[in-house]
Amino acid sequence: MYEEKQLDIKVMIRRNYNKTIKIKTLLILALMFYFPYGLAWSIEEIPMQLPKAEGSKNFDLEIDQLNNRGIGQYKNGNYGKASNLFKKATKLAKQFRDPSQGVLHYNLALSLNKLQEHEKAIKQFYLARRFARGNHIILKSRLLKLYECGLNPSVTCDEKIPLPLNIEGSH
Repeated sequence: MYEEKQLDIKVMIRRNYNKTIKIKTLLILALMFYFPYGLAWSIEEIPMQLPKAEGSKNFDLEIDQLNNRGIGQYKNGNYGKASNLFKKATKLAKQFRDPSQGVLHYNLALSLNKLQEHEKAIKQFYLARRFARGNHIILKSRLLKLYECGLNPSVTCDEKIPLPLNIEGSH
């Protein structure tokens, strides 16, 4: 009886071990498939706060408030409302020649990307880069690079371009 229980326990352990190995193998295969194709597109870039430097133009209260409200709407998944708030902030920043325009265009581009308005988003990403003023988050944005690869046939890309960005005739 005792030997039978030990044998049953060993069989159960072996079966569970085999199931564990199968599950781990499936996970590894799934990750191997996912990473080359989905990783770059799945990286979540989020809107940025405006830099706060007192005594300079890049801390305009109304622009900052619009941006913060836009970030809140973005975080809540209200990308349309976020987009409208970021548009208002970019218009004000343009009027005042505010140095934070790059951040605002970047935030607007992110919200347009979420709304699947890719052609508008790429324009905002380009403006964000133009007004980046050395902001490494904007300049190294993988989403911006993927847009460039997907919409511009003269730009070579090392990563697989997501289908929504691969506009017909661009590659």
